[in-house]
Amino acid sequence: MSHLRPLMTVSLAALLVLSARANGQNASPAGPHMLVVKLVEKGGAMPYAFEPAITVAQRGDTVRFIEAAGVMHNVHFTKQARGAKLGGAATGPYLTTKGQTYDLVIDARFAEGTYEFVCEPHEAIGMKGTLVVKSGGVVAANR
Repeated sequence: MSHLRPLMTVSLAALLVLSARANGQNASPAGPHMLVVKLVEKGGAMPYAFEPAITVAQRGDTVRFIEAAGVMHNVHFTKQARGAKLGGAATGPYLTTKGQTYDLVIDARFAEGTYEFVCEPHEAIGMKGTLVVKSGGVVAANR
């Protein structure tokens, strides 16, 4: 059975890389990444959502928010990691048309840790997301 361990490890690593690529990410730790979060319409009790709801990034990455619902949305950080200094980046512009984007560079303003954000017009109906900023290493795929 011990002869299968290396094969299982390689297989797991390959699955992680494929998962990252399927989510529009490069699993390589080198260089900045473009991470895509769509603002979508799902219908039901919580008709709007950030997809994926959780994004993991590292300093240098860009998070691109894409308006995919054709309804007015924005990104407003309601919780920041200790030491963060987002300033004006705490609230993004309103996106009003399909395909419109808002790029947020994860730079020195972002301390390592967890950030929570909402769409202000749809906060009351549960439109929220999470950004986790980590340093170095392999970036986990958007979930």
